[in-house]
Amino acid sequence: MSRIILLGATGFIGSNLLNELKKYDYEIIVMVHKKNLKINFPHFSGNILIPQNLNSILKKDDIVINLIGQISNNHKNFIQTNILGSINLLDSCYKKKVKKVIYLSSINVYGENSKHASLETDFLKPQSFYGRIKMLSEEIYKSYAHTHGMNVTILRLSNVFGPNKKLGFIANLINSLNDKKIKNIAYNNGHQYRDLLFIDDAVTGIISAIKNSKNGFNIYNISTGKRYSVKKIIEIIEKLSTKKVNVKFSNEIPDEKCIWANFTKARNKLNFLPSITLKDGIFLILEKL
Repeated sequence: MSRIILLGATGFIGSNLLNELKKYDYEIIVMVHKKNLKINFPHFSGNILIPQNLNSILKKDDIVINLIGQISNNHKNFIQTNILGSINLLDSCYKKKVKKVIYLSSINVYGENSKHASLETDFLKPQSFYGRIKMLSEEIYKSYAHTHGMNVTILRLSNVFGPNKKLGFIANLINSLNDKKIKNIAYNNGHQYRDLLFIDDAVTGIISAIKNSKNGFNIYNISTGKRYSVKKIIEIIEKLSTKKVNVKFSNEIPDEKCIWANFTKARNKLNFLPSITLKDGIFLILEKL
């Protein structure tokens, strides 16, 4: 039985992944940063910002999944957890000869692409701060994989949404249905296009990567291959809820007009296939409000 060390299990993606992993025959150990957090899994207190902090926990043939370092408004913390944290984690994983390291990245590393859904082989040209840091983090994992012969898998996820997610533009749009104090700005007059992945499909993609036995360095898009404008998303929310979203349209374009990704490689190599449409996903969120 493989042992999984899960970092970032208390976040939105992590908590959903943890619930699904309970169905499988894995020994799961969770790293928690705050000692007062209550979690019903074997866990330990750790901090990837401290060098060698994980050395006493990791064992040979562990599968380490790093979900730490998702979107944050604190740029300093975001840089530290993604860059310094990755170096510390990979140093420990190499020393302990872990079986595989899985790192959650983002399709935001591709940057602007309106012509075709981005492929793993495409040149990376992110415009956003988030996308640039994720791109730099990927380079660190790639370097360790090639220099030390480590098995590293990078998953580039689309914009993940779903019930109980507190952050993100879909969450803000839906929350504004009942709280008019929440103000949303639809940039480019609502014509920003994004690839949107329901949380259940994101979890399926991660578990598919855990099961995959291919060694070496691998990158997969965990996405839908479809793009929706913010204007269309608003229309779907308003139609399903029969309420008005509190939104102001602006002609400003602060970042990429279009980000979407092709998941053919993940489908062929990981048997990954997203199954929940944007409309169905929004309906499931509204149903649980």
